[in-house]
Amino acid sequence: MKKTIRLIAVAMVAVMLCLSLASCGGPNADPDKALEALNDNGVKWAVKDDTVTPGLLAIAGIKDVDCVVSGTGEIEDEGAHITILYFEDKEAADTAWDKVQEKAEDEKKDNEDSEWVCKKSGKMIYYGTKNAIKAAK
Repeated sequence: MKKTIRLIAVAMVAVMLCLSLASCGGPNADPDKALEALNDNGVKWAVKDDTVTPGLLAIAGIKDVDCVVSGTGEIEDEGAHITILYFEDKEAADTAWDKVQEKAEDEKKDNEDSEWVCKKSGKMIYYGTKNAIKAAK
């Protein structure tokens, strides 16, 4: 009986560890929640756009963008910037990955002093400073 309880306890700890590690990724997958989190965490100039920016990106060759959340501000006296592109599906994000990486590299030049991240997660591509990405969770 004691061994069974120990095994169950170890299994529960392992499951909790996996869940906590899975939640340490990028910004929120829901654009409205990511925007709310940014505003709550000090990125006051954060907006969600589902018309103009996706249209401009389509002209630039980055197609099937559902919406874009972007923000700039200060978190703990450090500059913070983030851009999150939410695509209609994972395949569209995969197709746009190379072009978005180039755009992120261009913006990185303006933020040389900060830790810069550019990643893809499912149907979302995001780039910006680590502190802003953490704030968008």
